Amino acid sequence: MNQAQATQTQTGLPGQELTLQETLRVMDVAREMRDQREKAEEMFRRDDMRAALRDKLMRTAQLSGDNVTEAEIDAAIGQYMDTLHTYTDPKSGFKNFIAHCWIWRDRIMWSMAGAAAAAGGLWYFFG
Repeated sequence: MNQAQATQTQTGLPGQELTLQETLRVMDVAREMRDQREKAEEMFRRDDMRAALRDKLMRTAQLSGDNVTEAEIDAAIGQYMDTLHTYTDPKSGFKNFIAHCWIWRDRIMWSMAGAAAAAGGLWYFFG
């Protein structure tokens, strides 16, 4: 065994004997680096998606004979992306009422069963 190997064996490799605190710190750094890489990749994908959408809309406008500029298409894409994942309350109406009834169907059924039992009891005792 030469002297370099003997020194490595005595002192150990760097990072070989990390404490729990040091290990967690290294893992936090690795996790943060991964998150930053994923954010950067998402931004590049978003830019690529915008460029592809712009090209597609320009071709469509040319084929349909619309006189649209790139600035107008960029503004439309920006507005679309800004409102893409926003929540708006549904309009009130019969469909909304039916949807709420479907969601609360178990409570409605139990209430109707309770009302029917109460009416049956009253009819039995006073009828």
